[in-house]
Amino acid sequence: MLQKLMEYQEVDKELKAIEDSLKASEEYRKLATATKFLRGANETKDQIEDRAKALFSAMNELNATYDALKEEQGDFADSDQAKEESTVSYLKKKSQELSRKFSSLESEITRLSGEITDLVNQYKKFMSNVKTMMTQRDENKEKYETLVRDTEPKKKEISERLAAISKDIPKEYMERYLEKRKDNKFPICYEIEIPSKGSVHCTACGTEFSSLELSKLKQNGYIECENCRKLIFIKQ
Repeated sequence: MLQKLMEYQEVDKELKAIEDSLKASEEYRKLATATKFLRGANETKDQIEDRAKALFSAMNELNATYDALKEEQGDFADSDQAKEESTVSYLKKKSQELSRKFSSLESEITRLSGEITDLVNQYKKFMSNVKTMMTQRDENKEKYETLVRDTEPKKKEISERLAAISKDIPKEYMERYLEKRKDNKFPICYEIEIPSKGSVHCTACGTEFSSLELSKLKQNGYIECENCRKLIFIKQ
């Protein structure tokens, strides 16, 4: 049984090599990069638009405040004609107060205008990137699909060999192997020899097995290492 499972793994390595080669291709890398970017594009676009709404709303409030100050300033248009000292003092104080408010408001408007300009530039750059990534995705999707089609004959031949070998492997072991295969980590199975004396270590990662783990290994013929999660079989 173990011999057949190890044989299956050796053949499966050929299939894994093809899969790894496809994923290492420039076409796949560019396709994956573009797809990931575009997957989050709508969320990014919404964030930029929400920020723009907030900035324009704040700008409208500042403009309304500015208009109100201008109107208030108009109430003191005839302040130069005032004669009474108390009135002149009040008007002067009020004028200075309005001047400070105008200065502060203008600074805030300038700052906000800068933020809006930066956001507009950010949005333009983002939309340009979206267009670029859409082109990159479409071009490399076609190229990658061509690469995949080119490997189909070899993959089919390997799959047929695997199917033939799997007939001689117990269902329980085959299911455990295929479950591990989904993790995309190779190799999956390792052999181990149990000495008559001394400690026993995982063949894959070197972790020492506890007495309980060793007992399970001897009883079942295999164990899943708690450290590296590889399947460790007693060598037959």
